[in-house]
Amino acid sequence: MADTAPGWLDRNHFALRRLHSLTGIVPIGLFLINHMLANSTAFLGEAHFNHHIELIHSLPWLVWVEVLFIFIPLTFHGLYGVVIAWQGRLNSDRYPYLDNWRYTLQRVTAYIVIVFVLAHLAHFRFAHWFGSAAPYAAAHDAEGGFFRFTYEGFLLLVPLWVWLAAYAIGLVAAIFHFCNGLVTFCITWGIVIGDDSRKRLSVAAGALAVLLLAWGGLSLYALGTLAVVAAASLPVAT
Repeated sequence: MADTAPGWLDRNHFALRRLHSLTGIVPIGLFLINHMLANSTAFLGEAHFNHHIELIHSLPWLVWVEVLFIFIPLTFHGLYGVVIAWQGRLNSDRYPYLDNWRYTLQRVTAYIVIVFVLAHLAHFRFAHWFGSAAPYAAAHDAEGGFFRFTYEGFLLLVPLWVWLAAYAIGLVAAIFHFCNGLVTFCITWGIVIGDDSRKRLSVAAGALAVLLLAWGGLSLYALGTLAVVAAASLPVAT
């Protein structure tokens, strides 16, 4: 019996894997860093947060920038990442070495991040598709601007602690996935060679993860605290 001809994914496996690796760093990783930094300004108060978010929303051709440099790369990275995860074999239970655990966690966090990103987009960026009064982009015209729109978003549908727990899990998963993927990217592309260079890279990636976690923690603390205050001012249902 003749062998079955390889499919399109198999024929383009090398190029797709390289493109998947690249998009995880540029532009998705760079966007993650900028997003975490901008959100961390919530800890500095309403004026700082609104200023940074308004700068982003004042960019020309913002919708096209989002589509071309965020949504398309994110969609490709997520979908092809699922293909890679399905093709991989997890063996950390039989060979509990650090690299095997990192391999396993990279794939586990991929699924968590996909769910988290979809929920996050529905929660804020596309909330008006699901019953919100106005698009997120229109928040700058409202009282309190983006700052108020954001912290009040943590009062929708489910209790505040559910949102905070979900965001904490999503942030940890996304940051690990990016920083661990950064190490893999540098090794795969030949940027670092040798055990010593790899160890230094892992330390640097770990430091970046700590920084991003700190930014994420500050933003959740600030927005969650204000959401508590906002919830206390709501009328009690009778």
